[in-house]
Parts: sequence; C-alpha cells; structure tokens
Amino acid sequence: MHRLVSRRFDAELRESGLTLPQLEVLSEMALFNAPARPSEIAGWLGLERSTISRNLDVLTHHGYVRAAATSSSGRTTRVAVTDAGYQALADAEPAWQRAQAWISGTADPDAAEALDRWLTALNLDQRKR
Repeated sequence: MHRLVSRRFDAELRESGLTLPQLEVLSEMALFNAPARPSEIAGWLGLERSTISRNLDVLTHHGYVRAAATSSSGRTTRVAVTDAGYQALADAEPAWQRAQAWISGTADPDAAEALDRWLTALNLDQRKR
C-alpha cells in the first residue's frame, strides 16, 4: 500500500521537480522554521540520517536549502529552507492536493478512518520505545 500511495504522490509531484521524500524533508524543515541538524530532521521523520543527507544534497543542489551554521569543529551543520525552498513548497501544493484528493476519493470513508486510527496507534507505540 505504501508503494502504491508513494507512486501516486511522486507522479503528481513530478511537475514540481520534488519527490515525496524531498517534499517531506522540506515540509518538516519549513514547519520547524529554524536551522536544524540533519540528525534532528531524521528524528522528526523517523528516517536514517543517511537518507536525510541524500535528500538534503539534492535540495541544496536545487537551492531549496542552505547551510545556515556550522559548529566550530566543522562536524555539525545546521540547514535552513531558502526562499526558493518555500516557493517550491508553494508550487508543489496543488500536486499534493490532487494526490490527497485521489486517496480520499478511492478509499472508503470507514476504511480511511480505521487506517488513520491504526497509523496513529502505531506511531504512538513507536514513540514510546
């Protein structure tokens, strides 16, 4: 199910130039609204730091994020969303809405509510660990 939904989002997002993982990283950073360490972003999304780093490399290449601060040792860098990144999020909004509408339109309302409850319970259980 994850693959099918991800493919639909990626297909809708293709015109924006963002993939679903890149959009997730950029969105989380925009919500945080302050420079963040890649390890923080990984924690927010429950992903490996290497996955975040690969996505940050692409987002940096496109000018959507930039290094905002580096520790004195040079080992820790904080990254921030650029104006171009905020614009990319705004440009991707219609594609996101189309994908959301597709999901809403194809899922039975009772099934969608049950799935939301199940995912919330799984997420809460994961956070307890």
